[in-house]
Amino acid sequence: MTSRQSNPVSLVSQWFIRHGCVEQVLSALPAYVQEVMEEPGTLIYLVHAPLPENNPNPLLQSLPPAVRPSLLFFEEYAGEDAFLAHVKGPAFTAFVDKYGQCFISSDGHPYNTVTFLRREQGFIRGLDSRSPQAEQIGSLNRHPAVMFEIIAKDQEQSKAFYSEVFGWRYQNGGSGFAYVHFPLQLRTLLGGIGQSESGVPGMEPGHSFYLLVEDLQLAIDRALAAGGSPHMPITSVDGYTFAMIKDPEGNPVGLLQAV
Repeated sequence: MTSRQSNPVSLVSQWFIRHGCVEQVLSALPAYVQEVMEEPGTLIYLVHAPLPENNPNPLLQSLPPAVRPSLLFFEEYAGEDAFLAHVKGPAFTAFVDKYGQCFISSDGHPYNTVTFLRREQGFIRGLDSRSPQAEQIGSLNRHPAVMFEIIAKDQEQSKAFYSEVFGWRYQNGGSGFAYVHFPLQLRTLLGGIGQSESGVPGMEPGHSFYLLVEDLQLAIDRALAAGGSPHMPITSVDGYTFAMIKDPEGNPVGLLQAV
């Protein structure tokens, strides 16, 4: 079978809701979008409705006037295969089967406009900070780091430390392993291999992981207050700002400043 992973597929589509069906459609969206979130190749799935006609802010008036009631979808998929997996998948198929009659139809199917897009310029803050060279190289790399684990001498103490510093909550597995689940992320993943430097904190032989934080100094302060210790001071290299602390058992933990 031929794979069509190619470049990301982006599109906008507009669906026109029948009068009298608005509440039914809007109430169905949360569960539907939750199902779409389970599709690994669906990267962005945003559903918008026009602001109300009686919107009092004169600066926020649609030009030309928006078609109401309607929904505007912005979607991005990892590739053509991912796009086809969505439109032929159980979430989209079930939504159309159940709520298709709520939209203005054509030939027995919901009538909607679709425009496929090609990005010429622009950015998504927090996602597009990489250089063009990094983007090109990153598109060729496979096998990203997608899991870490901390094997603690005192599991309960370590769980309490990471909950205090980072707000983690845990799901206990059958073997007693405490899983840390994170929300679906659109952020690109980063890794690297460096040369060890004797006597330089954070550059010892071995491996480490970095956690994304909004405020480096605040995260460091929380770690110290919870029984951790400083390891590597705040440093900036190649556009990245980071630091390292150690947990109460001495395990190094990197902290990466969110862009």
